[in-house]
Amino acid sequence: MSPDQPVHDAVPAAAATVELQRELNVETSARPDRPLRGEAPLAAADRGLLRLENWLGRGLPASANPLAWTGAISALSFLVAVVSGILLLFWYSSSVHQAWDSVAAMNESRFGAGFVRALHRYSSDACVLFGGIHALKVLAARRFTGPRSLAWVTGLLLLGLLWLLGWTGYWLVWDTRAQAVATASAHVLDALPIFPEPVARSYLRNEDINSLLFFAVFFAHVLLPVPMCFLLWVHLVRLRKPKFLPPRWLTLGCIVALCGLSLLLPASLAARADMSRYPQGFGIDWFYLFPLQLMERVPPYAFWVLAIGLLLGLSALPWLAARPRLAPAHTEEKRCNGCTQCFQDCPYEAITMVPKEGRENLVSQIDPARCVSCGVCVGSCDPAAIDYEELQRRDVRDRLTRWMADPAGPRDVVYLCADGAGRQVRHSEATGLSPDLPGWRVVAVPCAAWVHSSLAELVTRQHGRSVIVGCGGTEPRCRLGSEIASQRAQGKREPFFDPARLGSDSFRYLERNSTGRRGLAKALASAFGPAPADTRRNPLAIVLAVVLSLALFGGATAVGSEFAYMAPARPPAGLAVTFKHAGKPLEEAGAVDSELPHLKGMKKRAALCPVRLRVLVDGELVHDGVYDPRGIHNNSASVGVVELGVTAGRHRVEVRLGDTPDPAEWTWQATQELEFEAGRRHVVQFDSDAGFRWD
Repeated sequence: MSPDQPVHDAVPAAAATVELQRELNVETSARPDRPLRGEAPLAAADRGLLRLENWLGRGLPASANPLAWTGAISALSFLVAVVSGILLLFWYSSSVHQAWDSVAAMNESRFGAGFVRALHRYSSDACVLFGGIHALKVLAARRFTGPRSLAWVTGLLLLGLLWLLGWTGYWLVWDTRAQAVATASAHVLDALPIFPEPVARSYLRNEDINSLLFFAVFFAHVLLPVPMCFLLWVHLVRLRKPKFLPPRWLTLGCIVALCGLSLLLPASLAARADMSRYPQGFGIDWFYLFPLQLMERVPPYAFWVLAIGLLLGLSALPWLAARPRLAPAHTEEKRCNGCTQCFQDCPYEAITMVPKEGRENLVSQIDPARCVSCGVCVGSCDPAAIDYEELQRRDVRDRLTRWMADPAGPRDVVYLCADGAGRQVRHSEATGLSPDLPGWRVVAVPCAAWVHSSLAELVTRQHGRSVIVGCGGTEPRCRLGSEIASQRAQGKREPFFDPARLGSDSFRYLERNSTGRRGLAKALASAFGPAPADTRRNPLAIVLAVVLSLALFGGATAVGSEFAYMAPARPPAGLAVTFKHAGKPLEEAGAVDSELPHLKGMKKRAALCPVRLRVLVDGELVHDGVYDPRGIHNNSASVGVVELGVTAGRHRVEVRLGDTPDPAEWTWQATQELEFEAGRRHVVQFDSDAGFRWD
């Protein structure tokens, strides 16, 4: 400020500067959704994933970038796993006593059944890997609230069923890895009051393994893809043109990568399951077997609380993180001419064409439950019959008219996706001025496809220039919005941007994501410059980039599929004691109260005494438990399973069983000298007919 300038003149200038700073707006109301709870970390994660996708895609066309097609690659991997699994049925034996032998025979044929088995395994791993990345991208991009909540919840259920599918698949191999899976499953399932007796009793001795239970696991593994296909349909039902599979060449590349991985690294097979030994010395697939490390270390109730809590918490995220929704678009029926363009363009199947009384043409009707407020239909409508309350087209026209009438201000206008390239761009909604993009007027829109050609024509008539910036990548914020905007700009889709009205030097369409402002400013600066030199990629470089990217994800799949198993802390040797025995009746059984002739004279089942079990090792008490009778009326046999740790060496084991109300009376007891080896366990079984059996 010069010495001659009055001080009071600086006050309005300073106030104007403060007011301008207040007007600068990043979180603009033009976004299709209001900011979520936890918006900042999610947005940061989104930018990180976009940068990784851009880095990987530098030498690749968008149609060959694996990170841009995560959901489609997951679906492709699932399809390969299903087909290879069906082929494996020709070699696999579903008997628990022959399962391991049949799998071992497969591995002997490395280029036959062994190749199919490895393909089945690695395609299943790739399905989890890309499905998990897809879920992470959707979460970071905040595309899981409102109408998208159905896709989010069904996607979580798909991942849960996919994990269960892989868990049961490893069970069916019946090697020591499967032994660990079966015993851990029994450990947590016995916490649920749904089985007539503990599942763990079926996995104490090789001779007592329940063949029917093993076949039930096989049956579940074979049938689980059926409900998964139904859930996949529900997952995609609200989407127009869902990308179920990646582009042709990427599909071929993924299949080649999986086949190459299967040939280079055959699927491993651990030693045959042996219930007398503790499982150890094998690798586990962390894509499916990571819960194994938790199941063996925490109480079963804690595991269920954690698992169910995690599932419910993630499922409730669309409602926990969301804020009140923006108003959906709606149709002013008097203006609608029935052209069906909005119906064809809506990415979420939210628009239907319906007849109206007194109208010759059909009228568009928007379902508020499906509308995500993307605004694509606004740019589709020539007669401006779609009313979008958050950003009215007439309000933007008035704003542009004021800006073009300002002789001192910029006359170039850029339309930025408010949740994409414009997310970090500060600007004033009133003036359109932005310190991040000097020389431009900024209009934030919910989607690039919101912009109608009439707005660009208005700027052109006032000797200005317009640029629309859509989201980059294959998974834009509003799905097909960038594709639709690009086709309109190229004159391939109505209502298209007419070059005769716009001229060759007054309109451009660009695609950028939300990774930074600097790249956007450079892109705008060169938008109307000379045409770039031939940027066609060298075919050999493209092939090399595709091979390297597929090798990268193939390596990630292979690494995750074979981690060393970390066995929990166990005693040197083990002793398992189990029984199924009915205690003495607590009272005399009464007669059945019934008028039916065939029931007269029969006795009710009386309530039974609890069964007491006491175990001593070398005269020292190591277990003393009471087991209540089962059944609703406490009239079924008591069942017990107890695992005890002992030191290696020779020990004298004494087992006592009491089935009377007298706590000092032991009806059954037996003693035996046993030699305990490190890593092995002995099993003592009792039933009323055979008494004690020592293994």
